[in-house]
Amino acid sequence: MKPTEMLTKEHGLIRQALDNMHLAVEKLETGEKPPRQFFDKAVEFSRAFSDKFHHFKEEYLMFARLAQKKKGALDAQIDALRYQHERGRGIVNEIANSIDAYAKGEDAKTLILMENLAAYVALLRHHIHREDHIFYPMVDKELSKDDQKYLLDEFKKKESEDGGKAFANSQKLVQEMGSLL
Repeated sequence: MKPTEMLTKEHGLIRQALDNMHLAVEKLETGEKPPRQFFDKAVEFSRAFSDKFHHFKEEYLMFARLAQKKKGALDAQIDALRYQHERGRGIVNEIANSIDAYAKGEDAKTLILMENLAAYVALLRHHIHREDHIFYPMVDKELSKDDQKYLLDEFKKKESEDGGKAFANSQKLVQEMGSLL
């Protein structure tokens, strides 16, 4: 398995979470009110899996290796992807900051929650498409077999930090999100 294949598999789980979030946006648009727990779980998934688990591998392991190997030749592409990660973190913070007011029935905060959730879904879907179809194929060409083995080993180390349960726990979280809608 290549490191990019592992990341693409993780993208599949993130897409499932995004599908749930999109459904929540549709419900909000029609006046339905998904339970607060859905949004709490969406924030938890986004922070724990998408950011601390998946984006960590990209930013601190893969991007760092590419920057070192290519000596700045890919900095613009890497910076653009990092910016999208940062933008996503900011949107997730806005979502988290709106949940209490949403739960209290404040219409203005409900609108903000809906807009931020829709923005997050759109950003991540575009970002994942870009990585899967443009960036990762380029990474596969640029990295030697030794570089890929190094990254795969580092990814596995990251996965073993919680006893190897991050993916399975996150799958369960996505299922719980879906059951709340």
